[in-house]
Amino acid sequence: MSQIEIKKKHALGKAGARKTAEKLAESLTAEYNAKCEWINDDLCFSSSGVKGKLCVGDEDVEIMVDLGLMLRPLKSKIESGIVSQLDDILGSETSNIA
Repeated sequence: MSQIEIKKKHALGKAGARKTAEKLAESLTAEYNAKCEWINDDLCFSSSGVKGKLCVGDEDVEIMVDLGLMLRPLKSKIESGIVSQLDDILGSETSNIA
């Protein structure tokens, strides 16, 4: 599997970031027919060919995505889309981990 890892600082506090992550979950569900569920402070999601989680912290969020074989060629496009969505939701200052 091909992985995407992105970490982003925020100033929303954990409750605010979690509420904002709900918007991302709605988008994932609508756009990719993904199933989302909260496990503690992690929003876990999966769809055909993709699975991952968004970890919500007090000062940052981290998203880790595993892409299946069919989506590997689209990795940079998917990564750019995630960064753009996080920037829209949380502001700018995104850093790629991997």
